Amino acid sequence: MAKVAVLVPHAEMCDPARSLLRDYPHIVPMCIEYARTEEIGGRALELACQGCDLIIARGLQARLIKQSVKLPVVEIRTAAQELGSLVLDLKQELQINQPRIGIISFANMLCDTSRFQELFQVELCRYLAGDSDDLEASVNRALEDGCQAVIGGDAVCAKAQALNLPCRFIPSGEETLRDAFGTADRICYAIDLEKSNSAEMNTMLDFTFSGIMQIDSDGTIFRANRVVFNLFNLLPADMIGKNVLEVLPQLTRAVLDKTLKEGAETFASLFLIQQREVVVNVAPILIDGAVTGAVLTFQEGSRIVEMGAELHRELYQRGYIARYTFDRLPFSCEESARLIALARRAAGCGAPILISGEAGCGKGMVAQCIHNEGLSPQNAFIHLDCGAYPSETLDTMLFGHYSTHKDTPVCVAEAAREGTLFLSHVEALSPELQFKLLDLIRGKYLHNGNSRPCAVNIRVIASTTASLSSRVKSGQFRADLYYALSVLTLELPPLRRRREEVLGWVKFYLDDWQAKYQRYINLTQGAKNFLERCDWPGNLDQMNNICQRMVLLTEKRNIDEVFLRRQLEQLTPVTLPETDQVVVFKDERAAKIAGLLRRHGGNRQLVAEELGVSKTTLWRYMKKYGIGEDYSY
Repeated sequence: MAKVAVLVPHAEMCDPARSLLRDYPHIVPMCIEYARTEEIGGRALELACQGCDLIIARGLQARLIKQSVKLPVVEIRTAAQELGSLVLDLKQELQINQPRIGIISFANMLCDTSRFQELFQVELCRYLAGDSDDLEASVNRALEDGCQAVIGGDAVCAKAQALNLPCRFIPSGEETLRDAFGTADRICYAIDLEKSNSAEMNTMLDFTFSGIMQIDSDGTIFRANRVVFNLFNLLPADMIGKNVLEVLPQLTRAVLDKTLKEGAETFASLFLIQQREVVVNVAPILIDGAVTGAVLTFQEGSRIVEMGAELHRELYQRGYIARYTFDRLPFSCEESARLIALARRAAGCGAPILISGEAGCGKGMVAQCIHNEGLSPQNAFIHLDCGAYPSETLDTMLFGHYSTHKDTPVCVAEAAREGTLFLSHVEALSPELQFKLLDLIRGKYLHNGNSRPCAVNIRVIASTTASLSSRVKSGQFRADLYYALSVLTLELPPLRRRREEVLGWVKFYLDDWQAKYQRYINLTQGAKNFLERCDWPGNLDQMNNICQRMVLLTEKRNIDEVFLRRQLEQLTPVTLPETDQVVVFKDERAAKIAGLLRRHGGNRQLVAEELGVSKTTLWRYMKKYGIGEDYSY
């Protein structure tokens, strides 16, 4: 039941109030007492601390209470019937047909008097005081305005009597108290309903296994269940009333505004909270189409174990680290942007990831980025090429041999604990290692020569240049391992499908090689155009090699198309079928010029005329495309 305090400025009001309150079932009085105006703020604070739900007060005291506490306050307003009786009483005393009477009070004490003149044939003047000092001054103004009598409180009546001005005291009789108590009773009924609903809601929230938090339209937390308090390791007093971004800074202002301002739901964001993987959903609360707040749900995952500093240093010494991040790599085309957005989402969970694509298209870089944006970037990132070692060697590297000696080398399965194991060319694994890898994904492994499994938490990222699904059909790859690896899949497009990124990657590699060799070069516009038109069959590996050759082998600062073409021919020679002609780059104009030269037996004048250019321009084209005396290019 709602707890109510009744504070009145006159002691004689207490007994009638106690008698009347018995008629209002939803009001449970904490106290009914006379209160001094100068002490009213402190008394209201005391009541609030004691669990008071509502205060009933009058006039200036009600105003002061509102300024002191955040509790609902019902103001005792003089009933129209009682005020009308005073007006008639004064009119009879004055013996004037239409007297002018002043009512001096605080606005929150008066009822509606707009029809008093019509009903009682009086000219009623209202003087509303801002504070107690205005009351006596208002009596003087009423006298100056020709008022023949006044109605007011103690101070007004005392001043009027000193001026020999007829007056009446504004009462708070039974009718006035009934009006106030009726309003309070309805409010208490609503408070009781809210308490009941809140109790049911809190019980429901506290007995769910998910964390639930409710925020208002400003992002302030005003409700959370025990799961949330336990998750953040905070007491309710340390969380309730704070902005959600203070408690959960990973959420970001942009995500919060998207929900609170646009009404959009944020689904399955994965954060690290108190070393736990936690999936967070944010859903708006909509009332009549307007966002009034949001509900956040928290689903706990597994605890992330921090790596000891000594082991961490050892892993860095061995090179078990990931160097790349998504922000550093020049993925810029639309297809890459979609893939990187998916990879970022995948990074936030511990599920295995399968990355497919042509050789050299950046699978290892993406794996490092995923690790660095994941839940344990401070732990090991270990890369093993499954196609680079015999099966027995790879088995030993991965799982080691059982030994009781403390100085036994740590195997990869141990070193990658709580970190990431990246296996490239996973299609090369033997059937036995495929089975062992499946166990590792499931959280356990066996040292070779031991029968006791070890529990382990490792994130496995695998890459392949082959079609694993085809190998599953042919029986070359375990179906259960394929399905375990392909929970999340990424397919990297080759460089020829993202030509708008070519110059970004060229700059990326050139910056590294120029810094390493302290040699700085400049690409002409023709060289840039040439690089963008190349097919790059070797993808990023080929590009990295070309960039290193440019920095090392150039004899001048400006690199042109002719120099680049020569490097490509020397680096990756490709011959036409049944000829010795080297072709690494095809251009429609170059092919047309070479064909015309053959048809016209090398007559440049005829070729130039057919092309509609001068002989000098034709010669420049031949030099640009490297067309030799045999008309090859």
